[in-house]
Amino acid sequence: MLERIYNMNEKQRLINICLSMEKNGLVKGTWGNASIKDGDKIFITPSGYPYDKMNEDDVMVIDIDGNILEGFRKPSSEYQLHLEIYKNRKDVNAIIHSHPIYSSVVSLVKEYIPPLIEDGVMICGERINVAKYGEPGTKDLALKAVEALEMNYAVILKNHGLVTIGENEIEALTTSIIAEKTAQIYIEALKIGEISELSPQDAKKLREKYLSSYRQKG
Repeated sequence: MLERIYNMNEKQRLINICLSMEKNGLVKGTWGNASIKDGDKIFITPSGYPYDKMNEDDVMVIDIDGNILEGFRKPSSEYQLHLEIYKNRKDVNAIIHSHPIYSSVVSLVKEYIPPLIEDGVMICGERINVAKYGEPGTKDLALKAVEALEMNYAVILKNHGLVTIGENEIEALTTSIIAEKTAQIYIEALKIGEISELSPQDAKKLREKYLSSYRQKG
């Protein structure tokens, strides 16, 4: 799958990942956004435009300061969120912001998801923090998201949704899917009773194993 993706240009890769976001139930309508960073260029979804109608001409290209390099539409209203993450995480080349149900529920009632399930800890991080509330589309939201993200690959935005990152867009999408699954498991487990969390030591080992040897390089 990675080979097929990387034979495409960045604009087509971005369109494909957006269609995958929709297919996996991570977004509804035009909400949510995604970007791919390649060198000094950031390919980002246009604001409020349906994914199933998007073509390469609709994809916006901006630089790290938010200047428009290519495209005739407006870049995503959350472009500042993407820029701040890229500025603070040099290991990141793709970002997905989505509004899945269970992650959004967690954003209303919890401050974080503890280390619960192996795959969630390995790819998302030792825990998934919930960022403090920030108004959508603002620098304030972007800075709060970066702070709560820490060195993890997933962060939940308070009363809003989910942000995941990756070395490439496939990793960012996989992280979104696993983060949402983890949120669902957490919510269902809370209904039953006391939760068995992984120890900090075990969580750290799992995360390090993923970063050092388990993940697939593109």
